[in-house]
Amino acid sequence: MSTIKALYTLTKQMNDRFEKADEIDREELINEFNQFVEKRGQLIDQLDGEYSDEERELAQELLTLDEALRQKADQYMNSFQQDIGKFKKQQAGNKKYINPYQNLRGNDGGFIDTRN
Repeated sequence: MSTIKALYTLTKQMNDRFEKADEIDREELINEFNQFVEKRGQLIDQLDGEYSDEERELAQELLTLDEALRQKADQYMNSFQQDIGKFKKQQAGNKKYINPYQNLRGNDGGFIDTRN
């Protein structure tokens, strides 16, 4: 199998995984994506400069597929960051609910007794 064909197959598989991202555990998908990036880097290093017409057409399809995968990955990471932001906001709200007077500091309401 040519390197371009292997790269196309790998990219297609990762693209399909991102389309089913709602059904997959986040940690699992992120680990798969990291492995994909490593394998992809190895395949890109193996590319040489001489290709047939069929491989050039496959390379063009690979570029469009790669752009679609990049957009899906960016969208997935943005939703992940939004979820983290919501979680932090919820944690802060829970802390305020448990102890609403935590951040109140000052000397209001205090007095000094000067009687002897």
